[in-house]
Amino acid sequence: MKQVFINVVKNAIEAMPNGGRLSINLATNNDTVSIQFIDEGIGIPADVVPRIGEPFYTTKQSGTGLGVMVSQKIIIAHHGTIDISSEVGKGTTVNICLPITPLI
Repeated sequence: MKQVFINVVKNAIEAMPNGGRLSINLATNNDTVSIQFIDEGIGIPADVVPRIGEPFYTTKQSGTGLGVMVSQKIIIAHHGTIDISSEVGKGTTVNICLPITPLI
């Protein structure tokens, strides 16, 4: 999960070339935890959002297109979900939802 958080935070910082705020919120439900990353970056066009996570698809000049894909695979391996929503000029929200496993 460390790699997932590094990827999401790095992407958010790079999406705010003129600075901005990155908010990280955490909420729990009975059996899940939701971690939400909200940036004030340039945003992602609506037609591009569904492609985020495709292997080798990137919107960055120096990106590999593997960071989000790897993050998605890690989250799925932990039985979680990732949702990305964005608005051009307003920023992007990445919501990661993971099951809470009781300690034994």
